[in-house]
Amino acid sequence: MLEFGSILPQNTEDYSIIRQVAQKSEKLGFDSVWLYDHLYPYNAPLGSPCYEIWTTLSALAEATSKIRLGTLVLCNSFRYPSIVAKMVSTLDNISQGRIEVGIGSGWYKEEFDAYGIPFSDPASRTESLRDGIQIMRKMWTEEKASYRGKHHWIESAYSSPKPLQKPYPPLWVGGTYPPVLRLTAEFADGWNIAFYSSNTQDGFARKVRVLDRYCREVGRDPNTLRKSWAGQIVLAETETEVNRKVAKLKPSGMSLDEYKVARIIGTPDECLNQIQDYAERGASYFMFGFPQAEKLEPLELFARTVLARARKIGDRGDGTDYAGPA
Repeated sequence: MLEFGSILPQNTEDYSIIRQVAQKSEKLGFDSVWLYDHLYPYNAPLGSPCYEIWTTLSALAEATSKIRLGTLVLCNSFRYPSIVAKMVSTLDNISQGRIEVGIGSGWYKEEFDAYGIPFSDPASRTESLRDGIQIMRKMWTEEKASYRGKHHWIESAYSSPKPLQKPYPPLWVGGTYPPVLRLTAEFADGWNIAFYSSNTQDGFARKVRVLDRYCREVGRDPNTLRKSWAGQIVLAETETEVNRKVAKLKPSGMSLDEYKVARIIGTPDECLNQIQDYAERGASYFMFGFPQAEKLEPLELFARTVLARARKIGDRGDGTDYAGPA
């Protein structure tokens, strides 16, 4: 069965909007809500509001009761991985085992520069991410953890309480850089492609083939690694209304083809077909950003016209889920 998450609107002046969308997502039956890890928005004018991920997730852990809470994705360079491991364990306990941990190597140089955080080359950031993932896994599972890597290390580090989820919360890696795909195959429970230029059906399929090849090279069944797709969904009940929404939302100067990248757009049936196309290419989890989510109507429309039908796409009818291409 396919799963669906709601990406929350962090670029708001009012936390109550984030809370309201999270609570509505829970009520409507979404599997999860997700926040990104940025210090100011990359997709809005500089100086726009942008809520910090960890403090916001901590509040949402108390504001919700069932829905899973995810990071899409943590920037490994912003915090020592040993501290992240401790934060995840703490929040997994506070939330009664509802945390999904997405992490990546970071990419937004202007943000690093503005906050005085060193920004290294892609290879170094990937090596640092490799160290970070191994440190976190050790601290989540070992009584007294030690690890020495090229960029990060720990020595006899205690971390208690351990996460409620065993052996630890689901660990997602986000990115399309080949070395990141390689370490995803080695260490992650899931992989995410979000808002990238390759985030089209064909681009997604190409990355999945590379990822599956890396899985086989490290001796792993590719079907044990979940693949997720994250992007916007622009949904309306009629073609006329779809066109009206796109005309209102699409930035001036951007072509329609450019706007369609990292988006699912259409009527309920058209969106279902696009979801199915991604599922046939290996996606089993979708994280959707809803334009104007603060109005709640986009989430309600999706839940009413798409959600239940889309869940069945992954069911092959024999009691097992579609696992994507081998």
